[in-house]
Amino acid sequence: MVTLDKPPPSHGSFFQYRSTLRRDVCRKRTIVRWGVILAGCYFVICLLGYSNISINIKLNDPNDPQSEIRSRDTNQEGIGEHLLQGGLQPPEQDNFQKQEQPAQPVQPAQPAQPAQPAQPDDKPRPPDPLEKPVAKEPEFVHAFIGHQNQEPLYLETVDRNQPWNKTAEKDSIAKWKFNKYLSDRLPLNRDTKDGRHETCSKRVYRKDLPTASVVLVFYNEALSVILRTALTVLKESDPRLIHEILFYDDCSTNDELMAPLENFIAKYPKMRLVRAKQRGGLVKARLYSSREAKGDVLLYLDAHCEPTPGWLEPLLEPIAKNRKAITLPSLDAISWETMEYSGAETIWVIGGVNWLMNMLWYPLPEREKIRREREDPYPITANLRSPTMAGGLFAMDRLYFKELGEYDEQMGVWGGENMELSFRIWMCGGEMLFVPCSKVGHVFKTAHPYDMMGNDGNVVAINYVRTARVWFDKELEFFYKIRPQFRDLEVGDLSSRYALRERLQCKSYAWFIRNVFPELPLEEDLLAAGQFRTDNNMCMDTRGMDLNTANGLHIGPCSNGVNVNSNR
Repeated sequence: MVTLDKPPPSHGSFFQYRSTLRRDVCRKRTIVRWGVILAGCYFVICLLGYSNISINIKLNDPNDPQSEIRSRDTNQEGIGEHLLQGGLQPPEQDNFQKQEQPAQPVQPAQPAQPAQPAQPDDKPRPPDPLEKPVAKEPEFVHAFIGHQNQEPLYLETVDRNQPWNKTAEKDSIAKWKFNKYLSDRLPLNRDTKDGRHETCSKRVYRKDLPTASVVLVFYNEALSVILRTALTVLKESDPRLIHEILFYDDCSTNDELMAPLENFIAKYPKMRLVRAKQRGGLVKARLYSSREAKGDVLLYLDAHCEPTPGWLEPLLEPIAKNRKAITLPSLDAISWETMEYSGAETIWVIGGVNWLMNMLWYPLPEREKIRREREDPYPITANLRSPTMAGGLFAMDRLYFKELGEYDEQMGVWGGENMELSFRIWMCGGEMLFVPCSKVGHVFKTAHPYDMMGNDGNVVAINYVRTARVWFDKELEFFYKIRPQFRDLEVGDLSSRYALRERLQCKSYAWFIRNVFPELPLEEDLLAAGQFRTDNNMCMDTRGMDLNTANGLHIGPCSNGVNVNSNR
């Protein structure tokens, strides 16, 4: 039983009490509703205020790399115009915030200042977030493969409809030391064989390679092989990497090298012809042509070559990595008789030297095999360090060639300049690399078809002695023991070459032997040295041949080590 403190209202007062209670409940519900509405409004105002403060902080954050861009795009109220364009409206500024700011005193008008030039940014600007990202080009690419099956071009001065003349063919071989008659009737832009090892096609090369000036030095060379060399360079090379093909004529006299050559070159914007006023010989012609070239890299080719697909990038990339690197292509043979191309997939030899200063080929040393396996994922076609080069075909940074002293200008025609440059490269801080993935065909003639501008043997001997006296140091005396006839030879002034070696701070010849070509013994390593000479002036001589072969040892008239019968 429930006991009430008050008696229950009467019937009439009960309805009056219920009406009063209903009004109290409605009043309380109204108060709650308005409380919820006011609380929501307060929350919205606080949220907008916080967003405004966050944006201002973000714009002025010195650690945010985007803040500099956002601050340039933001108006004075702190909201960027790019937000307005995106459909967002700036919040109203609260009155109490404006009242809290102290009144600023009126500043007197300042005279107009001259506009300051824009200062370049030290840091690269980040990309605009509203811009679409641009796809980057790859930084590495495969070697360029030339255009095959082109419309054949032929020498315009030859009538190919005439019957084959075997007598004329034989006479051309006797005169030019190769089958010029056949060469004149072959396409000037014939396809070349891609004889590279399969791993070469897996290699990629930097896109930012230097440009090359391909230099063709010639004297009374056959026109067909000159033009075939130039057209094959264009056909098998990425055009972005060829700055020019520079023809340097060392004062030729053949008629076909006059107007016919000039008319051909005029058709190609990247070809340029320079003619010497008087003949200087190969050494001086290469020296003077290097001063005419404009490309980043000097790329010398004999004027009877045919580069093959993918030949250029492998030569240029080592120079891009190290401007003191000199690169040499892998030489394949073009038959002097049939003009057929043949060659091996890779290189298994290096260039060396003996005490006669003859350039010889030596088997690939074990130390070089180990280095290639350690440093390259495809060791069979990795570049190999070579102590010397034949000298006809090589690539070298043009400015470094000048810094290194170019060629010895007092050397005659040719002979020995390749050895002098080889020693100088290694002893003065450079390196020389054979590049198996760069293959170039070369017409190996039966002999050089031009004269040596005088005494053949004496020209080569002077070049050898100039080289030895500048670079051999204390080993010069041993060189004189091997070649006693050179001891008193007059070779001209050497003061500029001595000064060059001093300026370049080059190492000794003994260092070259110990570190670059240890296969060459020093005198102190030998039990005996000298000539096997008979009373009737007959000598035992290898004549540059391998002693391990059947023809490795000869007995004949003493040559004193001078051999100028080269097919270069």
